[in-house]
Amino acid sequence: MQENLFEGLSKFGLTSYEIKIYESLLLKGPMTSTNIVKETSIPQPRVYDLFSSLEKKGFIESSFGKKKLYRAIPISTIMEREKKWLDSYSFNLEHYVQNKKIYTNDYSPFLSLVEGEKQVTEKMISLITETEDELILSTSYERFKILYPFIEKLSLKKATLCIIVFLSPRQTVEEKIEGNCFIRTMMGNPIELLISDRKNCTMKVESKERKNEVALYFEEDNFIHVISYYFNQSLWKYASIYLDQISDECIRFRTIWLACDIIEYFLDQGYRIKSHLEGFYKDDFRKMDGEIVRVEKIPFVKNTFFLKTRNEEFSVGGKTSSIEKIRMLFLQLKPEILQK
Repeated sequence: MQENLFEGLSKFGLTSYEIKIYESLLLKGPMTSTNIVKETSIPQPRVYDLFSSLEKKGFIESSFGKKKLYRAIPISTIMEREKKWLDSYSFNLEHYVQNKKIYTNDYSPFLSLVEGEKQVTEKMISLITETEDELILSTSYERFKILYPFIEKLSLKKATLCIIVFLSPRQTVEEKIEGNCFIRTMMGNPIELLISDRKNCTMKVESKERKNEVALYFEEDNFIHVISYYFNQSLWKYASIYLDQISDECIRFRTIWLACDIIEYFLDQGYRIKSHLEGFYKDDFRKMDGEIVRVEKIPFVKNTFFLKTRNEEFSVGGKTSSIEKIRMLFLQLKPEILQK
């Protein structure tokens, strides 16, 4: 029964060869066309037409370059489009892949092009759905209203939300969001970007050659570092406060500047901040519990907080930092030990 789960994809219009390719990419990770041919025994002359068909149907995406890398679109994204009648099937297929896949996520950074207003929105929805701890978003109010139901669901997972909504004259934000949520508003042409858990990013780009809306999607640390600081220094810094809300006692971060901003607020208010930190000390992964005692910030240069353990005080910077002792991957301010 379980071995035949993928045959159900024929209901989406996939041929047997397309199902073979999609199954292989899901279970064994991103591949080149040569590797797909080896894995599936599909004739070489057919494989490029099959890739093109799968991309048009929204099941796979490809990277830039001559030697393209193909990978499967997450199942949750596809299921969302057809959820009214595929909820049960989605559940079974998701668990099948998670139990059977034989690859890790340790592959080269991925860069792809997302073309079309609908496709860009669907990519953003996919990233919001996959977010666990922290969402950074800048978008127009029109797109925000489309994304809102998914943002609302994310807030119930106690993720930290950092959002800028671009408004036109006479527009106001009417939607309400629970949880740890920080919303700003700006006027002018919207900057469309989204960073999920400091590891996935999509950003709209201008193209004179293409009529459709175009966005880049990437998973490269240094790119995300630059985009994150652009968001902080060029947008967030100048936006108007709409909502600063900490209603969940558990506050989670993946991005150093956002963590430093919130830590600084609590320190200024006279709070004692104890936390759980995960990151790299040199090349060793560490988990630490301690008290955050101070913050040091220099725009475009550094955002640092200092974590005091029983035996030592550690400087903590971002994921790509080369100055501080610890490179932060994850930070949680624990509710039971967050006291005035």
